[in-house]
Amino acid sequence: MVKRVPPVNSGWPQTPALFGLGALAILLFVVYLATVKIVPAGNVGVVTNFGAVQKETLDPGLHFVTPFVQNVHQVNTQVQAHSFQEIDAASQELQTVKLTGKVNFAIDARHAADLYQNVGLDFAGKLLDPSFNDFIKTIVPTYPVNDILKNRDEIRDKTKDRLNQAVNPYGITIVAVQITDIRFSAEFEKAIEAKQVAQQQVQTQTQILEQKKIQAQQAVVDADGQAKANAILNASLTPTLVQWQEILKWDGKLPQVTGGGSPFISLSQR
Repeated sequence: MVKRVPPVNSGWPQTPALFGLGALAILLFVVYLATVKIVPAGNVGVVTNFGAVQKETLDPGLHFVTPFVQNVHQVNTQVQAHSFQEIDAASQELQTVKLTGKVNFAIDARHAADLYQNVGLDFAGKLLDPSFNDFIKTIVPTYPVNDILKNRDEIRDKTKDRLNQAVNPYGITIVAVQITDIRFSAEFEKAIEAKQVAQQQVQTQTQILEQKKIQAQQAVVDADGQAKANAILNASLTPTLVQWQEILKWDGKLPQVTGGGSPFISLSQR
């Protein structure tokens, strides 16, 4: 007698109907994902129909689009920071100047579609980097090398104005420009350091000289006071007062005098 072995359950639906239901559920889920789009806060959605950019953008929130026809590209409209690589520039005297900087910018949501259409999402590399590089190399050479550091804010403001003129037509607004570092050639930096040391030494010597002047002036004041005191004292020394002072100093002993005259007391020393 032959024993029949029961079929092994592989975990997959055993009937075409169950398999079809599973496939339909997966298809509906994919269609749902392609239909529902969420635009997060601080962004707008640029819509493309088969790759063609549409003028109308999607505000933050939940949106339904035509699946497999429309696609949504997120464009950040918040204030963003972009750092620049070191730029080689030159001073008015053609001294080497190296600068690094950072820019804060924001995209106008009304121009997001045009920006995506004309530039794309890599607008920082296509617009901001070359513009900043060009303007720094144009503005910095108008300053003597010794004036660059103290005019850092002015250079920054001029760069910001020029950048806004360049990128505003694309819907980008430059909020702030920061020059994070300014460096010169090694030889010039050594010269600046030596100058600072010399200036410090001059300041120290000046302080010592001022202190000596004050001491000399104080000595003159003291001497003048002492001279006035001596003058007042000399004016007060009358012969009677001198005689009286000598009497006060006398110890009561009479001098011993030999000779035929009478003994006498001399109170004043001549």
